[in-house]
Amino acid sequence: MIEPRELLGLIPNGLYLVGVRTETAKFIYTGSWLTQASFEPCLSATAVRRTHEGHEKIKESGAFTVSFLGKGQLELARVGFGNPEDRFEGLDWKNCPETGAPVVNDALGYIGCRVAHWVECGDHDIVIAEAVIAEKFREGELLNIHDTPWTYS
Repeated sequence: MIEPRELLGLIPNGLYLVGVRTETAKFIYTGSWLTQASFEPCLSATAVRRTHEGHEKIKESGAFTVSFLGKGQLELARVGFGNPEDRFEGLDWKNCPETGAPVVNDALGYIGCRVAHWVECGDHDIVIAEAVIAEKFREGELLNIHDTPWTYS
């Protein structure tokens, strides 16, 4: 027998920059657990660690963006792991017109989401959100965690 994480690590998770804006701050972080959850309404589900700063900020704002990173954008993915005060330095970004959350202009595109449900489970919460806006900036393949030296399982 093996540890379940060994097989769960084979799941081809994409890499994204998740943006959040509260009344007092903007925040961006690298996320990898995202899936479509419903066609109608158009829902996505993402997992956010309860101890992560993004969890608190999404709960406060009730909205977020997901900027989809393309293959070859590993350095852009690293932005979301840096010092929170420096993450926007040199980053080409704009505010989502629907949520106000940051969007990365160099990404493949983004979805703007409004939180519909929270599901508490384990050390992460599942955030189910309605995609209320989407914009595609360019063609390309999604950056996958297997394209990086990282693991998250």
